[in-house]
Amino acid sequence: MYLTRTFGRWQIELHRRAVYLTRLPKSDPNCTACRGDGGHGYVTPAGDGDWEDCHCLTWLRTWRLPLWPRRPIREEYPF
Repeated sequence: MYLTRTFGRWQIELHRRAVYLTRLPKSDPNCTACRGDGGHGYVTPAGDGDWEDCHCLTWLRTWRLPLWPRRPIREEYPF
């Protein structure tokens, strides 16, 4: 189980053992090839679709920040 929050282009995920920071992709709005969509979609005659990313699209980047290990909970009594 984890918690996810998005702030602008950044997505933060809090897991049990680490925090993940992800910069979401962004395309250039002035790109003449894709017009800011980030790629080109194709539809085949069979009805299948395909997506090809544009060169202006920045890729996902993820950083993992490990958290300190937790001590195991003892079921024993101290006496």
